[in-house]
Amino acid sequence: MKKETKIIISFIGSGIVGLINTLLIRPKDIGSWKNYVGYVFLIISAANLIWFFVILYKKKIQKNINY
Repeated sequence: MKKETKIIISFIGSGIVGLINTLLIRPKDIGSWKNYVGYVFLIISAANLIWFFVILYKKKIQKNINY
């Protein structure tokens, strides 16, 4: 469960930073490097979420094989 915890923390952290730099950005910063960094963090957050579901799926398959 340790691996899943790290992925969840990374997902939440990168998601918050991404949202702050995209949705909650000041109007004068739109189109600047801060906005693009926010997009990168949102992509990282999405990748972490996908990776989390892949790990859960693999554990489910492994659990079914062992029975």
